Amino acid sequence: MRVAPIAPLLISTLLLVPVLASGNSGQVMYRYTDHQGVLVINDAIPPEFVPNGYEILALSTGRVIEVVAPQLSPEEYRAKLKLEAQIEADRKLLKRYHSIADIESARSRKLAIVEQDMAIMRSNIGSLRRQIVQEEASAARTQRGGREVAPELLQRIADLQKEIEVLEERLNRRAAEADTIGVDFDKAVARYTELNAES
Repeated sequence: MRVAPIAPLLISTLLLVPVLASGNSGQVMYRYTDHQGVLVINDAIPPEFVPNGYEILALSTGRVIEVVAPQLSPEEYRAKLKLEAQIEADRKLLKRYHSIADIESARSRKLAIVEQDMAIMRSNIGSLRRQIVQEEASAARTQRGGREVAPELLQRIADLQKEIEVLEERLNRRAAEADTIGVDFDKAVARYTELNAES
């Protein structure tokens, strides 16, 4: 059963008879817009109109008891997720920090930990390089004496060089992490300032 546009005040009086005449035992009707933009009231919704959203009306009164929103497009859905994520991030930001000074203090603590780790790695790299110099000097003395350098000594030098490479890679990662921390806290300060300006 399809009903053409109906004035709101007449809905409750006009809905009951057609629905009962159709043999519909349901307690609700549905209102949706068809392809021509016509508002339709019916006891069922064709599947092609469901994604556009609709309203559920009480059969006895014609009042809207539920509004089903249109399905979101992929772009709208991504925008919705982005907005929800931002709202949650803002909530956590305001819960974690009570002032910009708190944010700067947290930045300093995080960077101090990273800088301490980097200082330890630099010290270890320096120590390994000094060991390599000593081992290479020992190998050079052996060669000058006309003797063949022991394979174990050459392997120690290679192992020390490999340790340096590993430490340098870790050092570079920590340096990049320090840069990321700076950027993240800059964003936190900017967003905190925005939120407090809005409130």
